[in-house]
Amino acid sequence: MNKTSTKKLTTKNIFFIILICFLLSVIPLYVIGMYAHPSVDDYYYGTETVQVWNETHSIASVIKCSFDEMINTYNIWQGNFSAIFLMRLQPGIFGEQYYFIAPLILLSVYMGFSIFFFYTALKKIFKVDGYLAATVGICLTFVSMQLCATPSDSFYWFNGAIYYTFFYSLMLFLFALLIRIRTTKTAVTIILTAISAALAFLIGGSNYTTALFMCIILALTAGAAIYSVMMKKNKVIRPHHMAAYIIVALAAMAGLFISMSAPGNSLRQDSVGGSTGIVKTFVYTFAFGGYSIAKVLNAPCLIFFVCMVPVFYRIAKRSGFTYRYPLLVAIFTFGLYCSMGTPVFYAQGLRMPYRMMNIIFFAAHILIAFNLIYFLGWIGNKTKTEKKHIFLDDIVNNFYEKIKASRKNAILALAISLCAFVIACIGCIEVGETEYKSGDAGFSNLPLSAAATLSLLNGDAKTYDAELTARDAYLAGTSDDEQFVTVPALSKRPAPIFHSDITDDPGDWHNAHLAMYYRKECIWTE
Repeated sequence: MNKTSTKKLTTKNIFFIILICFLLSVIPLYVIGMYAHPSVDDYYYGTETVQVWNETHSIASVIKCSFDEMINTYNIWQGNFSAIFLMRLQPGIFGEQYYFIAPLILLSVYMGFSIFFFYTALKKIFKVDGYLAATVGICLTFVSMQLCATPSDSFYWFNGAIYYTFFYSLMLFLFALLIRIRTTKTAVTIILTAISAALAFLIGGSNYTTALFMCIILALTAGAAIYSVMMKKNKVIRPHHMAAYIIVALAAMAGLFISMSAPGNSLRQDSVGGSTGIVKTFVYTFAFGGYSIAKVLNAPCLIFFVCMVPVFYRIAKRSGFTYRYPLLVAIFTFGLYCSMGTPVFYAQGLRMPYRMMNIIFFAAHILIAFNLIYFLGWIGNKTKTEKKHIFLDDIVNNFYEKIKASRKNAILALAISLCAFVIACIGCIEVGETEYKSGDAGFSNLPLSAAATLSLLNGDAKTYDAELTARDAYLAGTSDDEQFVTVPALSKRPAPIFHSDITDDPGDWHNAHLAMYYRKECIWTE
């Protein structure tokens, strides 16, 4: 067997090992999703649609109701039309037992589109082998999920996750399609452009964090395409590709403009107070950008990126790019990344919901990976141009020679990397008393799969599910005359899937949302 085929075989084997480990890690994530239940805004936005379903059992009527309420919300509260439309279609309105569909969709969409984005970017732009591109994509997606700050808000709470995680995932899918457009013929370009334009328009009508970031990227892409075609700088970008990028960028901006122009936006702004102002927004934006990068780069994440240095160095050196301006690229991409926080800081000041933080943290992994590849490429090209020999070449070359020498070495390298990552995760775990029973030990800061597995094994998820199922049955079975209702408080709150619950204060706004959903005057816990 020749040298090339041996290398491909090794890369393929590593891919399947990583893939199997990844699939095993997500099993508990899907299983615990079976125990998820609606929370807070799920009830608020489902108030009208659940009533329509109970009265008609017609999906078409429910969709029409959601569309009508979207228009109403656009006029009196906020302009995120595509997100608001989906919020009212949370699966629990068809029966609380169907709420598991929410995490099923949200987990699958994020994992699928994230891996597809990394795979496409590495393969089409950096000319990476398909198996290696997929392996890196799986690893980056795995780390971003396992170290997610508040997984309930990203994958298990429909209202918050459909607003942010879902549309962020769609954005990654859109970017992957746009990368593929560069290498397509005219007929395929037309099809991909139509799909991309529709996606861009809908994402433009989602949360402002994702919409603004997407529009900036698309505007820069369209501008670069125009420059390349007009100046004949890039033979890959042809006029029909340029037209595609312009159309998609305009569709995205149209969606964002419609969202921003909503009459309800000004009404909502008046209710929460005036805007922060440009100067404070600028300061908050870059301060949070630095904070979020530091927050993401905890011990496990640092270990992961250190382990990826040989891989990224190899990718960078084989890409053929010059990597001439690492500092300028780092500053530019950091500013681009920071723009994700600008809308909320301008509108609300230092009040950012966790569900928004999560997608910014997800994006941080992309920023770090890209800049690390670029910086390593700059080192490789600089030493090559100056005909200098550096020890990094020796380390990387020796590493790959040993990996290619035998499968045993490859498995050993993977095992060492995985052990280092696990040890770093263990070091971040906190142990303390639970809020339920004094003296009981509780764990926090666990990786997502570990937290899900623990909640499944100790029965917390099952108890949580049983108590909320019983609550739903009780509230649905009460008569219209019973307008003031008390229900038992939850005894368990499994971290991966618990978002929030009602309280013993009848005036609490959490309680008000639940009361609206079940057509009661007031509901509170005993």
